[in-house]
Amino acid sequence: MKTHPWIMICLVMALCAGCTTLPTQGSVHFEPRRSTDIGSGGITIVPESPPQGASPTMIIRGFLTAMASFGSDYATAREYLTHEASASWDPSQSDVLIYASGTTPRISGNQVSMSGPVIGMLHRDGSFAGAQEPTWNHDFALVREDGEWRISHPPDGLALSHYMFTQSYTRIDTYFLSSPGSVLVPDPRYVPRGAWDRTAATRLVIHGPSSWLSTIIDPSPRHQVFLDGEVTLNKGIADIPLSPEAQLLDIDQATALAIEISASMGDVPGVSRVRLLSEGEVIDVAHSGADGSIAVSVAQDYRPPTMASQQVLYVESEGSVATLADSQLSVLPGDWNGMPRSISSLAVSRSTSDIAWVGDSGLVTVSGGQEPQTRLRSDLLLRPHYDSQGHLWAVSLSKGRAQLHMIGTDAVVDVDSSVLKGMTISGFQVSPDGRRVVFVSGAASPGGKAQHVLGIALIAYEDDVPTALVSWKPIRLTWQGAPLSSIIDVAWMGPSSLLVLGSDSGNPPGLFHTDIDGVGIEEWGYPQPWIPQEMAAVYTDSGPQIMILDTDHHVWAYQDGYRWSHPVDNVLQCLAFPS
Repeated sequence: MKTHPWIMICLVMALCAGCTTLPTQGSVHFEPRRSTDIGSGGITIVPESPPQGASPTMIIRGFLTAMASFGSDYATAREYLTHEASASWDPSQSDVLIYASGTTPRISGNQVSMSGPVIGMLHRDGSFAGAQEPTWNHDFALVREDGEWRISHPPDGLALSHYMFTQSYTRIDTYFLSSPGSVLVPDPRYVPRGAWDRTAATRLVIHGPSSWLSTIIDPSPRHQVFLDGEVTLNKGIADIPLSPEAQLLDIDQATALAIEISASMGDVPGVSRVRLLSEGEVIDVAHSGADGSIAVSVAQDYRPPTMASQQVLYVESEGSVATLADSQLSVLPGDWNGMPRSISSLAVSRSTSDIAWVGDSGLVTVSGGQEPQTRLRSDLLLRPHYDSQGHLWAVSLSKGRAQLHMIGTDAVVDVDSSVLKGMTISGFQVSPDGRRVVFVSGAASPGGKAQHVLGIALIAYEDDVPTALVSWKPIRLTWQGAPLSSIIDVAWMGPSSLLVLGSDSGNPPGLFHTDIDGVGIEEWGYPQPWIPQEMAAVYTDSGPQIMILDTDHHVWAYQDGYRWSHPVDNVLQCLAFPS
């Protein structure tokens, strides 16, 4: 893939805003939510040349600092290298490695190395990917040259601590229409602070989705099209100057491109409409006004709807499905008392007209008050979920193999799940747009202890039918320098954010909010004296609603990081919000 020069220039310039030496804390923390989120702010550092007679430790610290400050092709950073290493080192040709804050140099005699958890890699297009290897190990191979210690083996590219990365970059969601083009899917990018504007947003969209997301995105709206100048703003209209190739787009392709640009302009101030131009001529798009522009609000029609108000919690109570509101349980209409059921997990559609549960016979659904139907028979089923379009999803487990299913009105669609081969899946949830799935996956740690971590995959469609899970990638979560390796449950909190119930290997479980890359993470809830086993969560226009079921089968309602309420004393088996 061709890398546009502006992307590399912006990524390189951002490095002057931070230092890769050893800071692990910001200057301000807001309690109870502690955060390493990508936000406003940032710091600046001016690197210094190596002093005469510098020790190996001083050389490494100076080099890490100098890597974070761009100027004259990293001239200061190169002063810490041997002549040969300086001549061959070209960090612009490699990804940026992000390692856990708190990682410090390790000294052994005159040699210095670094070893610590890897957060991930920042690609040259601004997309982020979790590292394939969980640990970064690097020996800088110090040698004497002209009587001074110098580094003979620098990293291939730049290396930034997690803290410094969050201080130097800001996260932006670009949006692309899935194939078939019915829904916008976010594609997070990380750009230098201060570099985000209407031209940058447009370039990212025209450049196309990240390699990870590209497997489910229609490339035709961007075929051989490029931005031919700066995006100008006049009375709220962003004029997009495109290359002559844009005149070959049909109206559907041009409309798709305009919608993607409109959605990605959401955080750009002053933009209310978008107009596509090529060689000064307006390109026709659907939904346009007399001036050929479309309102950026049109993009909302291609996003999953959000919950507008507080939702009622649904629970299992004594073999019946009930609602829990104002500390009162209300059993749903039906012959529950005459025929109580075994219900181990529960799902409720957004409209609340459809309910599904896992029982002794398999996956059972009730629609519109009709008789229950067993839709999927399996000895072991994970908790089902509805997406925002009302599609029901389930995962069956057989002989160590996980299989994703979409439960249609007339048939069950088995989605090719070979991407999960060899994984022990213990939980999942489909995104509101129905195009991504987050999984809780079991894995063995280096010490042999079982871990449960997160990963995400895409759902490929053909003719509006899901066909396969593709493009698996891990989500590596790190909090205060330690990996969160004991994940209990996970829920979507928006188009590109997650709520995670979990902990590192040595502490009780806590509640964390994170983006889907695992880069910006906040602690939302401190560990409690009770042990959680299941979470129900939904994000509404008035804020998040979070409920926890503990191992004693009591329910707890989240208030804030310090407070949980106990709305009812009944023993419950499972719980769910409409989703």
